[in-house]
Amino acid sequence: MDERTIGSLEDIWPLQAALNKKAGIDTAGLGEALKAAEGEGGQVAPEAALAVGRALKNYIDALAGECHELQECLSWKHWYKEAKEGRQYQLQDVQNARVEATDMLFFWISICQLLGLSCEDVYRLYAKKLGINHKRQDEGRSQAQHGDFEAENRQVK
Repeated sequence: MDERTIGSLEDIWPLQAALNKKAGIDTAGLGEALKAAEGEGGQVAPEAALAVGRALKNYIDALAGECHELQECLSWKHWYKEAKEGRQYQLQDVQNARVEATDMLFFWISICQLLGLSCEDVYRLYAKKLGINHKRQDEGRSQAQHGDFEAENRQVK
């Protein structure tokens, strides 16, 4: 087993890029190519967009699979005994749930890399989006209003 000392998200980024490259997809390289192919107004050259899109689809599917595996740690089916006893959504396997959540991180980082995001980019975007999310809650917005404010995301850079 290859155990490494990891103390921060910054330490994980290059490790994930190396693992992805070993598996046949250069997420960091594709992300850099995407950024390099970005022109005025955020338009990306079609070749770069296609290459990243193909890899992105693979990682989105993998992330979705991990979400499903995490859900399987719950008693989520409404027709089973647990639900009838008032225990629907009870967490059944804490240890496996923790591992599945960690597996999700592998694919989330890969997606960020494909999109050309560094740790610093993620921190910056998170802080800006956090402000928007607080504003949305403070204003008591409804789900029906969601589309009216989607343009706020375009301002997060």
